[in-house]
Amino acid sequence: MRNLMGASLGLGDLRRAGAWMLLSILWVAAGCATRHQDERLHSTLWVQTSAEYVVSARQVYAMAVEDLGVALRDPDWNVVLEQGDRGADLPPAIIVDIDETVLDNTGHAARAIIAREGFVQEIWRAWVREAAAPAVPGAVDYLRHAEAMGITVFFISNRSRDMEEPTRKNLQAIGCPLRKDIDVVMLQEEQPGWGIDKSSRRAWVAERFRVLEIIGDDLRDFVHVPEDSDDTARVAIALSHQARWGDGWYMLPNPIYGGWEEALMKGEYAEHVSPLERKFEHLETH
Repeated sequence: MRNLMGASLGLGDLRRAGAWMLLSILWVAAGCATRHQDERLHSTLWVQTSAEYVVSARQVYAMAVEDLGVALRDPDWNVVLEQGDRGADLPPAIIVDIDETVLDNTGHAARAIIAREGFVQEIWRAWVREAAAPAVPGAVDYLRHAEAMGITVFFISNRSRDMEEPTRKNLQAIGCPLRKDIDVVMLQEEQPGWGIDKSSRRAWVAERFRVLEIIGDDLRDFVHVPEDSDDTARVAIALSHQARWGDGWYMLPNPIYGGWEEALMKGEYAEHVSPLERKFEHLETH
């Protein structure tokens, strides 16, 4: 056999050429795999497919249901830090986050993973407009139980204010109770001062209701967390309120995204398809 230059190629030459070609293919494939690896894959699959996630979510909501009666009967019970000592004569309420607390958005994450995309605001908004996210296990039963006890449910979310109509539509579609005489879906920037920090909205509710329980999937759903807090600071903040966890405050697992990831990635978390090196320094081997 001759190459393009007319020189003869022996069997050894062909073998070496084939080996180099195979190595080149593997090198390119490895580069593509690295370039397209998505940090959300395993966590999204865990939420979508594991018995462990279903049990974890239902367990949190079962604890919250069990504690509602005790909280309702105690006139001094309130769990909003912004409420202080007020609340004894106020009507009862609970506060819940929406995303990954009541609505399961892993379908949106799965679409982004398959499309090799990070977080794209317009794609997220299109997902919200579909108003078709399913319920987190245990959420609707808990909310209906609260409503049956005469407890008002407030939804505090950092979805943008122009997304309220499809958000309400989605909540209603899965069977969530929504009072019609007052606005119980409180979104970001819906009123002046309602920024990404939810403290002002919790305070608004606390001025008018005695808050019995808070349920969320992020530390910021319960307490103010300074923007520059690293992972160590966030743990310290959580432990400073240790008596409240499981006793008025109930945390759902969210391994896909959230404040925990922001603390590690310093604002780069939304890329998702980038290599993992930035997070390796946070691993502990002891």
